Amino acid sequence: MLRPIVFQYDSSRAAQAVLWLLHKHGGAMDKLKLVKLVFYADRDHIAKFGRPIAGGPYVAMKHGPVSSKLLNDLAQAAPGAGYPFEARGRRVLALSQVDENELSESDMSVLEAVNAQYGNLDTFRLRDLTHELKAWRKNYPDPKANTSHPLPYEDFFLDLDDDGILKIIRDHQQAMDF
Repeated sequence: MLRPIVFQYDSSRAAQAVLWLLHKHGGAMDKLKLVKLVFYADRDHIAKFGRPIAGGPYVAMKHGPVSSKLLNDLAQAAPGAGYPFEARGRRVLALSQVDENELSESDMSVLEAVNAQYGNLDTFRLRDLTHELKAWRKNYPDPKANTSHPLPYEDFFLDLDDDGILKIIRDHQQAMDF
């Protein structure tokens, strides 16, 4: 039996991805929209390059998939908490510039593509799109519930055309386990 795919949360890269997206939207954005954009960026980066940008455990929640560690960071980003961004209610504001040295060229390329595809969408339209994903529907069986369920990285590939990278990721993790 294969063990689940695991990607560690990269708090530095996650923070820079958040700042990158915030600056593309005038320095502030709705938190729900932000976490959806990061989800799509992680999913697309995994599909192309075999690793996420932010990573960490993902969960399926009432409003769609989210990196639970990123959600925790956003919840803790109160004024004076030392984060490069600040959460004020439903809004997240950039407090510093992006350090592009923390992001790879592939990170920025995928963030740019995701922002071009989804960045102009209304928050709730973006949320609704994540509810159409097989990955979310499989792991959040009762849309009326208000809870969270683990969302395995393997399930990201349910909505993608090519799962060839999935075999490469599994082979790599098996080699690392060995």
